Amino acid sequence: MTYFTCLFLDTEKDIIVSLYKELDKVFYVLSTPNHHTGNLIRNLARICDLPLSQNREGMLEIRGEVPCYVDSYNNESYIFRLGDVEIANIDKDGNVLMKAAIPAIAKTLMSQTKDYQLGLPKTIFKTRVRKEYKFNSDLHTHMNGNLPGDILIALGIYHQIRYPLYYVKKLELKLTEAQWDKLERQRAKVARQFVSSDLKGKYLDRRINDNTFINFADLILNNLDNAEMNIVKIRGSLAVIKDGQAVFTNLEKVYLYRYVFTKGAESEDKIPLNTAYLIPDEDVKKALMQMLRDRENPDYCNNTIFQDKLLWIARNYKRQGVCYAEISDTTLVKKYESLEMLKQVHAVMPSIYGETGVMIRFLAAMRRIPLTIVKDAITPANYLEQNLEVLRATALDPYVAGCDFVGEEINDIITLKPVFKELVKIAAADPSFVIRVHAGENDSLKDNISHSIACVKDCLAPGQAMPKMRLGHGLYTYSPRSKKGREVLKQLKENNIVLEFQLTSNVRLNNLNSLDKHPLKAYLKQGIRCVQGTDGAALYGTDSVDEQLSLAKMLELSENDLRLMKEAETGIIEEGQKAYSDKKAAFLSLVGKRDMEDVLLEKMKTVKIGKGLSGGVKRLDANTELKGQIKEITWDRVPVVLLGGSFNTEKRATRVTPEGEKQLDMLMKYLNPDEVCFVIGHKLSGYEKYLVEHNKKGFRIYAVVPALITKQEAVKLKEAGVYIRVSTEAEGMGIYKSFNYEIFERRPSMVVAFDGNSAAANLIQEAKNGKGQSAILIFSKSKTLLQKATSLHGYVYFFDGDAPITQKIKELSDKTLKKS
Repeated sequence: MTYFTCLFLDTEKDIIVSLYKELDKVFYVLSTPNHHTGNLIRNLARICDLPLSQNREGMLEIRGEVPCYVDSYNNESYIFRLGDVEIANIDKDGNVLMKAAIPAIAKTLMSQTKDYQLGLPKTIFKTRVRKEYKFNSDLHTHMNGNLPGDILIALGIYHQIRYPLYYVKKLELKLTEAQWDKLERQRAKVARQFVSSDLKGKYLDRRINDNTFINFADLILNNLDNAEMNIVKIRGSLAVIKDGQAVFTNLEKVYLYRYVFTKGAESEDKIPLNTAYLIPDEDVKKALMQMLRDRENPDYCNNTIFQDKLLWIARNYKRQGVCYAEISDTTLVKKYESLEMLKQVHAVMPSIYGETGVMIRFLAAMRRIPLTIVKDAITPANYLEQNLEVLRATALDPYVAGCDFVGEEINDIITLKPVFKELVKIAAADPSFVIRVHAGENDSLKDNISHSIACVKDCLAPGQAMPKMRLGHGLYTYSPRSKKGREVLKQLKENNIVLEFQLTSNVRLNNLNSLDKHPLKAYLKQGIRCVQGTDGAALYGTDSVDEQLSLAKMLELSENDLRLMKEAETGIIEEGQKAYSDKKAAFLSLVGKRDMEDVLLEKMKTVKIGKGLSGGVKRLDANTELKGQIKEITWDRVPVVLLGGSFNTEKRATRVTPEGEKQLDMLMKYLNPDEVCFVIGHKLSGYEKYLVEHNKKGFRIYAVVPALITKQEAVKLKEAGVYIRVSTEAEGMGIYKSFNYEIFERRPSMVVAFDGNSAAANLIQEAKNGKGQSAILIFSKSKTLLQKATSLHGYVYFFDGDAPITQKIKELSDKTLKKS
């Protein structure tokens, strides 16, 4: 058999169908090389009723023949089907016409579990949408998550960016001997700059490798023998993890990989790009060849990386039928960076709009909590005041549609109410100014939707109309049958709030484990305006069309539901286009013949809000308050992570039941304190408190605490006498990240979960994803964790009175012994 062609069943190129020809027959091999658990291909084979086989490397494959058909004009074509769904037509020259695909959300759910429950109709979709219901906007997306990996890789080659040695090693990229020699010589020079550094060991190595670079064009073009596999690895690093759901920690890491390209610095050591046509990846090559042609276009020949990023975002949107987008970007609240960004936007956007017909505007994004993933980044205490100082000026620009609160939703938005007072002042001067808040993304803060609305309403000046307001995600609030839930619905309707839904990112980021309780249809029925976004499509392997298909199919939206969403979207697009025109005229008048940057700098006035941001509760530095108890988790014992107290919503307490107490007593009696230690959260409540008070065998107990704690929490932790690990996260609901870093990524462990909300679900997902292998046991009576546990079928074990926890541990031990 000879290779014929190939096709991909998903946007991320994870499900590959390779086609081979023998005489006039075509055969296929379906493989999933980026998914190592085998769940994806096993589940796909099962729902399509197809046999599995193994290749020489032991990887699972689906093999079969693609039948040939002849039409009434005697034209031959091969039709590839899965189940009864026609996927693609392939002509005799190898040209492929795709008819259906597997959306990212279905792929994630298949990868997550050993027992996928959705059938073929919700797994493989026809890739078309009725024209009158087609969505034409992306109203919820993020600048550095927007472009697909292939485009970023092409941009990296075209602009010859510096690619850090750290990522070369992290991704295990293959280089030529000459490339390695050059990198080692450069690394030796860089290392000399750190001879007096206080950093040691792996931390020093990381810093040196982060500052040692190879020209990315050199990495690919002067290494063509390894280019195909290197591109696959780099592409994989630019999206969230493959084998199941991710959590916010994974998302932050992906952004770091993307920043190399989206915020890239060009290499000083340039090379000719005349071998670009030899790149083995067709999509990367096609994009790069277009970039080289753009070099001859006077509109684009001097484009910066940022301007080319905008150009390709618009081109991608045009391909998807999107004509209007509002992109969140934190650059617009940084003093000098915002001015440079807007200058570049004004220089290139007219040409981009002329070519594509896509209007791109921005939401100036402020972080609800400081970013902690960048270890050396120091966020000033008054960063929100600094953001507002800049926003007062950048909000005048016609390309700025409004503002946004971004970041993981682990704090009550009400603590930021003083910030809203300043935003409402901006909206008073500009009625088109949009205030958008990420709210209701997880189930830990069910007040955040109502609190977001209250933050705006309570800050209005007498007689001031409610500004344009949108809430991103809007998944979780109180039941509409409850008094609080009815009040939320009333506030949403009365204030004309728009809810934005991003189904794929909700699933892939572990915020949605069951589709049957999604609230979109209920909101539409109540007359609340709802629209779709992508949340940074490329991060999640989706796009605008894929997202709409997923919403429609997975949530079983009717044509009337789609019509209502389309009407809401059309109104917002028209408002946005008008706002741009009105603001452009006003901005030109404001600037006149002066330099735009000088005018905006003058408009940046100091803002003082600091006293009201604490939420009324003073918090202390945990490292200082608890320094006498801080100790590394011992390496001679297996950590048993106990969930049941610290990982709930802020206003929900764990109820300790007699059955739960009995299971915990049984666990403590069964385990040996010389072999295991316990790790808990910071609240010392619920089952955590029971553990501490009944620790008769003297188990070592470690409490992971946020960087900032209350006086009451400090006293309780001191009195308990537990050892302390201080998280880099300031908020209690973010400490699950430290469990991942200190335990799940490093060593074997056990998770025993009695109770918890989204923070507990995130910790459980981290345990499942971790390299250290973790046995996960969940109390079957925990309703809040049931959906998470069900989505991880085959990876978690339930315990209760009928299936005691010790029995489950013995079963797990027996399985481990059999494997070894």
